[in-house]
Parts: sequence; C-alpha cells; structure tokens
Amino acid sequence: MSSLDGTDLFGGGPHAFRLGAWQRAMDRRGFAGLDGELVVDLGLRSRPIFQTGRLEAQTADELAQAVSRVEAMIDGNLHCLVDNHSQTYPRVILEQFEATTPIRRGNGFWCEYTAVYRQLP
Repeated sequence: MSSLDGTDLFGGGPHAFRLGAWQRAMDRRGFAGLDGELVVDLGLRSRPIFQTGRLEAQTADELAQAVSRVEAMIDGNLHCLVDNHSQTYPRVILEQFEATTPIRRGNGFWCEYTAVYRQLP
C-alpha cells in the first residue's frame, strides 16, 4: 500500500511509480591555453518521481474529495512517500497532480491521473 506521510491517498485504484534520474549540477570552464576543460561538481540536486494510476470512489462526491485531499498535499513542504512495493522516498515534494481523463462511471466513479514529485537528496 502506498502512502504520503502515512496517509493512503491513492488506495482507491491501481497505480505505478517511475523514478527519474538524479540530477547533478556541474560548472564547466575553459581557459585559454588549457586543453580540455575544468569541471567543478556543484553537487547532487534532485530527481523526479512520476506516479500514474486511477482514483476510484463509490460516488462522484467521494471522488472529488479524494482529488481535493491529494491537491492539499501540493503545499511546498517535504513529505515521505512510500510506493506500492513499500520502498520509502524521504524528502519528497508533491509538485503536480492532474486528472488525465474526465470522471467516468462504471462500478463506481473513477478518473486516471498523473502525479509528479521531486525528491531532494
């Protein structure tokens, strides 16, 4: 079961995580008379984490409340993300949450979504 700060925000449907690459800042300088370049490592920066899935609820109101609970976590604060394989990602900021389909009705109500996190080192 995945969670954000211990809260199961996405338990209503299937979802998957994809980790982006860590980014490292570098400063490259060339000087007259120097073959090659001088590279200064400015350190590890961050990496994106992408989550895709489906939010599901019994009623349209419950689905709207689930979307609101997720959007409330776009607060600029650091959170702890646990994926559906119990892997923990500390120091994560939820940057974006977007419903990628309209609300649909089947056995309840659902919509597909994409969430983008940024993990700090």
